[in-house]
Amino acid sequence: MGSIEIAEYTKRDLKELLADESFWMQPKLPITKRRVVSHVANPRADDNDTVLITAFNQDQLVAYLGILPDLLTNGLEAPMKFGWLTTWWVDKKSKHRLAATTVLFAAMKKYSNRVAASSPSGDALRVYDATKRFQECTRFDRSYFIVALPPSFHGLSPLSTWVAGAKNRMIFSRKLQRRGLEIRTVDSFSGAEESFINRWAVEDPLARDASYWHWVLKFPWISADAEDEATQKRYAFSVFVKDFRQISMLVTRHGANIAFLVLTLREGRLSLKYAYYDPGDVADVASALQVAIADINPWLFVCADATLNKALKRNFPFYLARRSKAAVAYAAKVLPLSVGLRPQFGIGDAIFT
Repeated sequence: MGSIEIAEYTKRDLKELLADESFWMQPKLPITKRRVVSHVANPRADDNDTVLITAFNQDQLVAYLGILPDLLTNGLEAPMKFGWLTTWWVDKKSKHRLAATTVLFAAMKKYSNRVAASSPSGDALRVYDATKRFQECTRFDRSYFIVALPPSFHGLSPLSTWVAGAKNRMIFSRKLQRRGLEIRTVDSFSGAEESFINRWAVEDPLARDASYWHWVLKFPWISADAEDEATQKRYAFSVFVKDFRQISMLVTRHGANIAFLVLTLREGRLSLKYAYYDPGDVADVASALQVAIADINPWLFVCADATLNKALKRNFPFYLARRSKAAVAYAAKVLPLSVGLRPQFGIGDAIFT
């Protein structure tokens, strides 16, 4: 591997990277400007935290690995710094493709083997297993609720989506009124809303407090901008999506907060990524979520919250509900990673996509 040049970028380095014109002129890029800005704003990252490692051969990019710094608080005296492994790519046509493992071990060394990956690809899982340093730390049993016909049905899909949305709004809006429930989208949090989120964050091993959600919602990694669409071919991961939104919602009952929900809408596919609520309120939260789904009107709803899924399946008139193959999260064996009793699908970089 003597002909391979490894370059590591810290959060501090990224602050200067936006002005480096030569970096952005490369035909293949390992990070987007949008992600650079998001990494720099990450409240959980220090300036000396490594967030990107690249491997070059004679000025040709052959491999790279992104890292998202995070903190683990579960039962610890002080928060433990670790890194989520994010975009991991190698040029499979290159004779130097073993550089992929080089950047992986470089990342593990930088974080003292405290690294994890959420919903890794099959190729990545095979490498993690081969190292014998990783293990599954949780799995997400995602349920796929098909609300309307998929986009592949072309002209029939918009019609079925409209009918499903109208039907569900008519059925469930009355239920909200009877129970004194209200669900609303929020872009920023008041003092009372921050207090509610922070109270639940205490019980979350990853401590997703209000400051974390401020960052996530303000600095997404994917956009619907035409400029990003034009640059998509220079990346091996999604940069542009025609229809993409991150949605945060608060559910109230008689004016009091009972739930905080974070969802992602991506080309008609709505996913619940994170939810804070008391299990005793699940029926009301599910009722409010049913109305929210009807208002957003996706063709597909995806959720890995087993408690909510059970409540939704009782009376939501989906066309079809089926359970998908479980997704997993992997962590290095030295990292005591826990994602709580109710695994949340929006961990690692999954919350941004």
